[in-house]
Amino acid sequence: MVKRFMLYMTQEEGEQKPCVVVSPDELNKHLPYVCVAPITSQLRPLPFRVTVLLDKQEGQIMLDQLQTLPKSQLIRKIGVLPSACQETICALLQKLFAL
Repeated sequence: MVKRFMLYMTQEEGEQKPCVVVSPDELNKHLPYVCVAPITSQLRPLPFRVTVLLDKQEGQIMLDQLQTLPKSQLIRKIGVLPSACQETICALLQKLFAL
């Protein structure tokens, strides 16, 4: 089962790209799609980006670029985010969607 904070490679337009699942487990359990934040290797000092280490290379989780993808595009699990990073993402998402 796909769970929140799992890292996956996605297949989009013939390219494989890393992402992190940010949708809640209750939705992931019942729906055929997930909400993900793509991960880029281009580092920028932007407020809604979280720096992570993937395969000994720094990248940034782009919370400002959320996407909804069918689960069929998640082709391979590559890990799970550390708990400290999970807490940072939750705090930033709350800030991003504050009403």
